[in-house]
Amino acid sequence: MSEKRIPVTGGCLCGAIRYEVTDPPFDGGYCHCKTCRKAYGGLFGVWLGFKRAGFRITKGELRFYRTSELAQRGFCETCGSPVMYAYDGSEGYGINAGSLDHPEDWPLMDGTSFGHGFVDSKVPWHTIDDELPRYPQGTKHHDAALDRADGSDQRD
Repeated sequence: MSEKRIPVTGGCLCGAIRYEVTDPPFDGGYCHCKTCRKAYGGLFGVWLGFKRAGFRITKGELRFYRTSELAQRGFCETCGSPVMYAYDGSEGYGINAGSLDHPEDWPLMDGTSFGHGFVDSKVPWHTIDDELPRYPQGTKHHDAALDRADGSDQRD
């Protein structure tokens, strides 16, 4: 694989939204929950986690839709492309891997992925065929968001 491009750049389908991130992703993963399936329009969501401090919109303005009491999702108002989601109080953003200009730079198989979240909610006929960890309910980021909302430090 060639050198990974920094800053990481991306945007929406129509080009109205463009962004860049100054740091590489700190993790990423696959989410099989119903909300991600609906938001991404696919069998699961694929995202990469980036620090908020290094993320900036370079063109346009995202519209946001609150999809739960824990998070909101940013998308292009013109073409509808999903670009990112943000858990309330988190220091990072989940950027839709499909919105990156070069998603091939950041494979989720090389130790950057936490794995598959909400696999108990996945579409039954879809087979996960990699060796990444699988979590029946939630993800570490979802659980941390629940903790912040509850004001607790740990999940039971």
